[in-house]
Amino acid sequence: MGNSHNKSNNYRNFKQSTTSERDRQSYNSQFSLSHFVGNLSGRSFQSVTSNQSVYSASRPWSRVSRRGWNEATLRNPLEASKTAWPVAHKESIFLPEFPITTDLLQQDFHIEETIAKGAFGQVYKVKKVSEDKEYALKVLSKAQIVNQNAIRQVKEEARIQTACGHHSFIAGAVSRWQTKKRLYIVSEYIPGGELLSLLDKYGKLPEELVKIFVAEIAIALDFLHNAGVIYRDLKPENILLDSDYHIQLVDFGLSKWLSIGSRTSTLCGTLKYMAPEVLSREPYGHAVDWWSLGVIVCRMLTNEYPTPAVVRRATEFDAENEPKENNPEESLIITKNNLEKQSPQCRPPGTLPESAAILTNASRGLLLRLLETDPRVRMRNLRQLQQSAFYMGFNFEHVKARKVPPKSIFKRHLLDELPETSGENVKEMFASFDQVKIV
Repeated sequence: MGNSHNKSNNYRNFKQSTTSERDRQSYNSQFSLSHFVGNLSGRSFQSVTSNQSVYSASRPWSRVSRRGWNEATLRNPLEASKTAWPVAHKESIFLPEFPITTDLLQQDFHIEETIAKGAFGQVYKVKKVSEDKEYALKVLSKAQIVNQNAIRQVKEEARIQTACGHHSFIAGAVSRWQTKKRLYIVSEYIPGGELLSLLDKYGKLPEELVKIFVAEIAIALDFLHNAGVIYRDLKPENILLDSDYHIQLVDFGLSKWLSIGSRTSTLCGTLKYMAPEVLSREPYGHAVDWWSLGVIVCRMLTNEYPTPAVVRRATEFDAENEPKENNPEESLIITKNNLEKQSPQCRPPGTLPESAAILTNASRGLLLRLLETDPRVRMRNLRQLQQSAFYMGFNFEHVKARKVPPKSIFKRHLLDELPETSGENVKEMFASFDQVKIV
């Protein structure tokens, strides 16, 4: 009896140990390393053990379309918790500024016309079908950006415009995304065109209108500088006009985060508007933007430019050997240190054109302070501009609130200067005035 009882207990223990060993083996095989590695398809660990997504978990990520993936997340909220790993290098280098989504260009936007061309792509006027609203769509080539080592520049441009685009005198960015080959940036569409087009069409502008334009530009610059941004490419091509001809700053491709009082030394910008300290490779700060503003003010008041900070060598006036305008290394930099080495015909940078002699003393004083070669003496903030004689009695608060439409001022001065003509001719002229477009 005792032996049979012992045998029964031994058999029961053996059966239990066998069963537990079998369960342990089954459990281990389910989560074995080989099984886990074999199912690395861009999904999370949880998806491997999910009974509802066995096929999607084992399917290679290379065979899953991105559009199908996004649609699946809409139908099944649990799909959104799965991770798409690994992300291709050509996409990850532009994250997180440019999210990875489907090609919204084909789905949501209808291209109407090309309005500008840049170094990395083009800008289109588009209409968003769902809203029936016009936008500006910038399409950039990833290959060109990578080849020119401009990844950081493009990402910084996106961050700056996102942080500062809410200002009333800065064009706002609506959205941005990337596909495998391109970057897309959707911005507000500015219908009035470039300030350069207005200057080319009408030459000198009335002083009352110049006050409004300069005040709005200065308010935008002051906001950027206080936000820790240096613009570095202020020129009429980058100043757009809205339907009432309020200014809108665009294109932050050369902008950089730079706190007040800090310095940088990168050689960049447009030669005609570059401050002397930029070309002389000296550390410079936000004062370079105010020099560029001085060049623009001179152009608006006189229809001419002051003496630039860079001129060509006398030995290079031959047409065959003329240096390219976009290569500052082939040009002669003129600063206070080498003025005495030049011929008497060379004028110091910032010298006003002869046509500026007919300007009022207040206008000339403003230009001289903005075009001061020494950045420590140069007018370089909004408070100094407000205290200048040019803006004596001027209400900057009305400008900040956009209470004074520049377009109405321009039309009023234009009517005063018109010769006697028929009403039909006046209508035709104003129709062409309203059709200033981006060149």
